[in-house]
Amino acid sequence: MDPAVKKETGYIVVWVVLLSLVMEGVFLIIGQWDLSVLFGNLGGAAVAVGNFFLMALIATRAVNRAVEKGKPEEAAARVKATATVRLLGCLAICVLLIAVFKTNLFATVIPLLFPRIGIAFRPLIDRKRGVEPPGTEGSDLID
Repeated sequence: MDPAVKKETGYIVVWVVLLSLVMEGVFLIIGQWDLSVLFGNLGGAAVAVGNFFLMALIATRAVNRAVEKGKPEEAAARVKATATVRLLGCLAICVLLIAVFKTNLFATVIPLLFPRIGIAFRPLIDRKRGVEPPGTEGSDLID
């Protein structure tokens, strides 16, 4: 497995855990917390992290194969094709959690947004740490 996939997934896990704790606190403050919130949050967070991990793994493998074959357009097509399957998988798992295991709807679905929030804050955190964004020079997929 590519070290970048591990690193970025770890970054997302940190954001999902932190934002999950905040969400649990909000449910506690408004007096709506119960075990269905906890289990919904755990299930939704697992789905969010799993979805990100699969996306990163598939994208890395697609790019590596495309570089080997010299066909960069194949990488983008493969990632796009798997996006629908991943989305449907996330939807199916969330429906299962809510319908069968009776988890809280909001606590199950809201964590799916947490990776996006972590990704949005990444440039700010990197800039504060003095990390330069990766360049695209020499990238066949970008050119």
